[in-house]
Amino acid sequence: MLLELTTIGARSGAARTVTVAYAELDGRRLVFASNAGRPQAPAWLHNLRANPLVTVEVDGRRYDAIAEEITGAERDRLYGVQAERDPAFATYQQNTDRVIAVVALTPARVGAATAQLKEIHNGLREQLSTTLAAVDAYLAGAAPAPPSAKTLHQHCLSFCDSLHAHHSREDGVFPRLAADFPDLKPALDRLTQEHAAVATLNQQLTTTVDQLAKAPTQAEAEHLRTHLTHLATALEAHYTYEEAHLGPALDAA
Repeated sequence: MLLELTTIGARSGAARTVTVAYAELDGRRLVFASNAGRPQAPAWLHNLRANPLVTVEVDGRRYDAIAEEITGAERDRLYGVQAERDPAFATYQQNTDRVIAVVALTPARVGAATAQLKEIHNGLREQLSTTLAAVDAYLAGAAPAPPSAKTLHQHCLSFCDSLHAHHSREDGVFPRLAADFPDLKPALDRLTQEHAAVATLNQQLTTTVDQLAKAPTQAEAEHLRTHLTHLATALEAHYTYEEAHLGPALDAA
């Protein structure tokens, strides 16, 4: 049996959809990171380890899910059952030294607050992904013509402005949320600290972009991409924590 699994790239921040085999065992929907027994685990496993919020599409139904990697004796038992059902999975494990991961996909209970956060974050992810793609096209000299320095400048500043506006709005709301929901204060304190760290990265990126108003050299464009990648990594961890802690708390309230 097959399903479509969409993860968020741990490095790129872009949505990635793959077709994977799944099984229904003990009332759980499981996927197996077999990669046909190759030495490397599939990229989707790396992605969901960085961001366990995924999207599943199966039998015409699409839903959000939390991916949880199963380990130890329980993993061994479940993989053994799957290998008995389909001997190909026994062969996959025999062909590789790595322990093939077993991942449970549990439907996420997403309310209005979490859904809104995810919509905003996905928009920022898409905007950052577009910016990274423009930088990559510039570095590759993509045909028929690479993006201009002006285009790179516009993409980067637009994203930086959007991110700054989003976090500024949240910083204005957090004190009231902390007063109304005291149990949320630890999470809000962490998110506020992360906003400050991201703001520093964002300012560094803006400064770098402003220095590249004219045609950047290959080295300067690569430096810009490094800044963007660093920011993308920090943001993905931030988004994941906020969606997992702030959204559900507000949904429950």
